Amino acid sequence: MAHAIKFHPSTALLEQFAEGCLTADVSLALAAHIDLCPHCQQLSQDITNDLAGQFVEQRVTTSSTDWDAMLNSVLAQTEQTSMKPIANAVTSSNALQSIMVSQREFKLPRALQRLSASHGKWLHLGGIATATLPTSSDHHVSLLYISKGTEVPQHTHLGLEMTLVLSGKIVDENGEYHAGDLLINSPDDTHTPRTLPDEDCLCLSVLSAPLQFKKGLTRLLNPLQQFFF
Repeated sequence: MAHAIKFHPSTALLEQFAEGCLTADVSLALAAHIDLCPHCQQLSQDITNDLAGQFVEQRVTTSSTDWDAMLNSVLAQTEQTSMKPIANAVTSSNALQSIMVSQREFKLPRALQRLSASHGKWLHLGGIATATLPTSSDHHVSLLYISKGTEVPQHTHLGLEMTLVLSGKIVDENGEYHAGDLLINSPDDTHTPRTLPDEDCLCLSVLSAPLQFKKGLTRLLNPLQQFFF
């Protein structure tokens, strides 16, 4: 049975996404969520329409000379924007439609399809596997597979952690997350994500800094820090 998506980016974050103010990697997570979420598709479209309306109003009140200068400035910014690789990934006609991991086939949202063709080697640790995606910033972007009945050790965050559930379900101390749900955690958050015994899970992970594990011997968890970043 399909579950309604409950965890969304804030309106402010969607506005920054529409304005092109976010890094490519954070924008990628939002674009993939929007692909999966009808609610955010509509909200994102409304925000884009509002921005277009404001742009038209500005054009009407701007002299032709100022308008040409503004247009040239906008075009120059568009060429340099970090969203350019993502736009290419979305529109590629040769994009992958699915990905294989642990003998499972997972369908991917449109925003991830081309990037997934260039993912790194799958690294396995217990019931967890991760493969890095190409990135243009300091963020660590990866596909994260968690097999049935597997727990990620309790951890907090040295920076931003964005996790988009692509397939399956994960749970932690704060709730239950299904395909399309977007989790955003900060250094104030500590949790222990896990899958249930009957379902594995595939996620998109965006990290701005390594995780910090809270339990167990440090010497045993140090390899995990390298594994997740």
